[in-house]
Amino acid sequence: MKVLIRDSESQLYLAHRGRWSENVFEGRDFAFTAHAREVSARLKLKNFQILFYIPDLNYRTVVCDSSTDANLANA
Repeated sequence: MKVLIRDSESQLYLAHRGRWSENVFEGRDFAFTAHAREVSARLKLKNFQILFYIPDLNYRTVVCDSSTDANLANA
């Protein structure tokens, strides 16, 4: 399982070295939601989601959404 950051508007995944990719396999794995939250705050991201992605099943589910989570929106 991977922990990814996805831009809510473009649906691009944050990849390595600060670039964005439409390919989920290129998304940087943050391993923990807490780490993904820290990175999103450091990058001052505004409209994003943190999600779990299970490559073997090609399954993803949003676990944090900046549009509905006040703690993320104010980070």
